[in-house]
Amino acid sequence: MQTLDFIVQPRIAARLSLAEDSHFLHVVGRRSRLRAGTARVYACPGDLLSLGRYHVVPNPLPVGSSVQLHRRHSGGRAIPFGDGFVGFAMVLPHRSALFSTNPFALAPYQVMNRYVRGLLDGLKLVNVAAFYPGRDFVTVDRRVLALVSFAVDPAGALLFEAVIANRRNFSVLPHMLDEVDKRGVIKSEMLLPENMTCLAEELRTDLSTEDVADMLRRGYEKQFVLEFDHHELTPLEQRKMEATAGHESQGEHWIRQRQYRAELDHHAISRVQLGVLEAYFALEQDRFIKEIVLAGDFIANEGAIERLESELRLCPAEWRAIDAIASQIFAQPENFILGIGPLRTITDTIVKGLVR
Repeated sequence: MQTLDFIVQPRIAARLSLAEDSHFLHVVGRRSRLRAGTARVYACPGDLLSLGRYHVVPNPLPVGSSVQLHRRHSGGRAIPFGDGFVGFAMVLPHRSALFSTNPFALAPYQVMNRYVRGLLDGLKLVNVAAFYPGRDFVTVDRRVLALVSFAVDPAGALLFEAVIANRRNFSVLPHMLDEVDKRGVIKSEMLLPENMTCLAEELRTDLSTEDVADMLRRGYEKQFVLEFDHHELTPLEQRKMEATAGHESQGEHWIRQRQYRAELDHHAISRVQLGVLEAYFALEQDRFIKEIVLAGDFIANEGAIERLESELRLCPAEWRAIDAIASQIFAQPENFILGIGPLRTITDTIVKGLVR
C-alpha cells in the first residue's frame, strides 16, 4: 500500500498554494522521501479567475479589480476559483505512479480518466451521483460540478488538479471575465447557471473545506488502496514555500508569461474540444516564423510546448514544415497535447493566421 502526505488548508493565499505545488513537484521524485507523493485539499480567499497554464492575459493587467488573476500549473479552461470553491492537488513521481512503475504505462489521454475516480468515489460516499463524461468536467445530471486537469513537469512528475464547486458554481465566470478582461483577450465558453451546480445545492447543506477533504480522502483511499497520512508543514517547508512564492510572484512573472503582445501581429483561433486553440506570431520577411506563442484551453506538458515554440522560430511559414516539427515533437512518449482533436489542428491554426 502506498502512503501519501495529506495536507488540509482551509485558507491559503493563492500565491502560496501555487508555490506549494511547485515545491512538491520538485521534491516528489527524490529517493530520500518516505512518502509516495502528496495530496492537498485547500481553499483560497477572495474572487479568483483561475487560468490554465497557456492562456494569454491582457496587457496591461487589470488594476484595482475585485477579481484577481491566478494561473494554474495545469492547462485547460479559465474557471472561477476562490471563495466558495475547493481545490485538490495530488503530486506523484510520474503520470502512472498509482498503477505501474513504468511512467508511460498510462497514455496521456488516460490520466484524467483514471485519477478522477477517487473524486467520483468520494462524491458517491456523500450521495452525490457524479459522472465523468470525458474531457475535463465532472457532472451531476449533466450539470457541471467540478473541473479536472493535470500537468507533467520536465522531470516527469505529475500534478493532478481538481476545482470543486462547493458553495458557488461556475456560472460566476462571465462576471469575473468582465472584471479583469473587458477587451476579451481571454477566450472562454460561457457557462450558463442552469448547466451548473455545486455541493451546497446537491446536498442542501454547506460543507467546510475539512468536510470536502474528508470526502476526498475516503474516496481516494477506497479507489486506489492508498493511505493518506495527515501532514503539517514544518517551519523549514514553510520558509521554502515563502521563498518560492516570492520568486514566482516577482514582477507578476508567472501571470505575465503569456501576455498579449502587439508585435505578434498574426493571430488565428480554432474551436477545439476544450474551447479554443490560438496562435499569436510574427513573420520574418513574410517567409519564416520569427516568433510564436500558442495559447488556449489545451492540456500539455510544458516541455513540449516550450520546445514546439522554440523550434518553430525561423521555420518556413508553410504547412509541411510546420507539421513536420509538431509531429516530431509529439511522437516522443513524454510529450502530449490534449483537448485539440487531431494533432494537425496546430498546423491548421497557424496556417490560418498567415493571412491577416
